[in-house]
Amino acid sequence: MGDRLGSTYQDYYFSQISRSLFHKKISIEDPRILNFIRKRNQKYRTWGWKFPSHVFGALYEKVRNPHIIAVFRDPVAIATRESVSEMVNTNRSFLRSMEQMSNISQYLLSCSYPCMFISYERALEQKAELVDALVAFSGESVPPQARLAAIDRAQPGSAAYIRETRARNVEGVIDRVDVEIAGWLRYPRQPNRRVSFAIYVDGREVYRGVANTFRKDLKEAFGTDGCHSFAVALDEHLLDGMEHMIELKIDGEADVRVLQNSVEWVLSRR
Repeated sequence: MGDRLGSTYQDYYFSQISRSLFHKKISIEDPRILNFIRKRNQKYRTWGWKFPSHVFGALYEKVRNPHIIAVFRDPVAIATRESVSEMVNTNRSFLRSMEQMSNISQYLLSCSYPCMFISYERALEQKAELVDALVAFSGESVPPQARLAAIDRAQPGSAAYIRETRARNVEGVIDRVDVEIAGWLRYPRQPNRRVSFAIYVDGREVYRGVANTFRKDLKEAFGTDGCHSFAVALDEHLLDGMEHMIELKIDGEADVRVLQNSVEWVLSRR
């Protein structure tokens, strides 16, 4: 189900693709998307990724024989959890979760792909039935020991999940990497404070500065002045079409939420 899953079990690369599509930072025709899909097709006969809350029909059209598994959870539980992890108003989160459920449901009922609906609460009560249903839906052959391991693995959120998803001192996103590294950073509990950071490519520092550029979408999303973004131009010698490890580190902060803080990118000229 992907690489660098962490306790949230979200594929790092496809989560980044999905977020970038949702925020309209990249086009569905971006060649990196097909490149990722092609690599996964070559490596695995059956593979997938998890990205909750949104659906992307144009993205599913590009993958081989898509099947969709939709897990629905009690919206009150979602709202309560987000109030802890995202520091958002519980009422607002409840309304948003209801809207997202409606949007996802409408898409699933109208699309032509095989779809499976799962109740989160019922699944945890009937783990064996859950695993058997998933196996039947996937069409895969699963050895008995793998089935038992999967049943044992079906557990509610772990301590690591709670720790990894709680509200951090700093949060942000790397939106784009091409001839620039661009994104945003902010202190959610100190909206007027700017985040100082450094960017490393292959372990070498290439930039140090402050995320303080205005973006209208950030102002609308957070209800602040919107001055939380950055765009760092890359040196010409790095745009060589090779894979590079990019890391973003926050000055004075060890506990940072920036899409797990690193990703491999192919850097090339526009």
